[in-house]
Amino acid sequence: MPKIALTMGRRVQRTGYPQAVQELKLQTQKLLGLSDDVTISVSELTCREPGCPDVETVVAILRDEEKPIIARIHKSIPDVTLDELKAALI
Repeated sequence: MPKIALTMGRRVQRTGYPQAVQELKLQTQKLLGLSDDVTISVSELTCREPGCPDVETVVAILRDEEKPIIARIHKSIPDVTLDELKAALI
C-alpha cells in the first residue's frame, strides 16, 4: 500500500517519483517503438468523486497532427508495473 502523507491538504509524494516517471517514459517509448521527438507525458491524478479510484497514473503520447493516446492505470506512478503499462497501452 502506498504511503502518502497529507500536509495542509497537499499530497506529499514518496521518494523515487522522478525516477519512476522517467522509467515509465522509457518503457512507453520502447513498447510503442516511438522516436525521440514524440512527447510522452506521465502524471498522477487524484479523484474525490464516488466510484473513482483514489489515484491514477496517466500516460499520454502526444504527436503532431495525431490524436493523443491516453493510458490510465489505477495506481501511483512508482507502483505501475511493466505488464500493467503494456496492458494499458496495447
